[in-house]
Amino acid sequence: MIKMLEKIKNGFLDAVFPRMCAGCGEEGAYICKNCELFLGEAPLICPVCNVSSFGGARHVYCENSGYGLDGLTSIWEYEGIVKHLLGQVKYVGITHVVEELVRRAFATMAQDRQRFASFLPFLFEESTTITYVPIFLRKEKRRGFNQAQFVAKEIEKVTGKQAVMFLRKTRNTESQTNLDKEQRLQNMKDAFVVNVKGQMSNFKIPERVVLVDDIWTTGATMKECCKELKKGGVEKVWGFTLARTP
Repeated sequence: MIKMLEKIKNGFLDAVFPRMCAGCGEEGAYICKNCELFLGEAPLICPVCNVSSFGGARHVYCENSGYGLDGLTSIWEYEGIVKHLLGQVKYVGITHVVEELVRRAFATMAQDRQRFASFLPFLFEESTTITYVPIFLRKEKRRGFNQAQFVAKEIEKVTGKQAVMFLRKTRNTESQTNLDKEQRLQNMKDAFVVNVKGQMSNFKIPERVVLVDDIWTTGATMKECCKELKKGGVEKVWGFTLARTP
């Protein structure tokens, strides 16, 4: 029933918003084969110091508090076609764009396994659980969806690993758009809690978590989520986003 409703929804969205390349207008996909060649790959960096890092893993000499991200994987730079498409998801509600972006993201990783040699084994490890950055419930009801959840659910389809709502946002924070790095960190401080009560009765705190969002800007939101996950008992957290601000 759920799959049937999803097909109906996607069919409706395809009728209202036909799949056309965001770069050149060619019909059939949101990114055509020619325009795909011009997508900017995001360099893999340490999520603590933002300096180049092998596989996106945190440098051994960065942050010893125990609450930091262990790695970060972002596929593309947040510019051009990718920026436009993610804006269509967030502000227009063309949510099935996410399906194509996630599919292309995994195709990119499959074609360059050496580059993603740290993240892929972490993702497919049996003890790894997928979760996503939540938004405030009232805001989600008003918008009708959480784009990070859509990304996580598409990853679930590719990997077969269930994406769970492991975090809850406790307050409606100020928009991050016009805030600098320090203001963003302060804005997100103590804004999330681990949502254990919302899980099944047999739910256990996972050893490893892949924390999903659509975009990494300064990392303030994801870092705060990671802190709460580790305080809740998670041993390792790896961030994943479709795009990262250059």
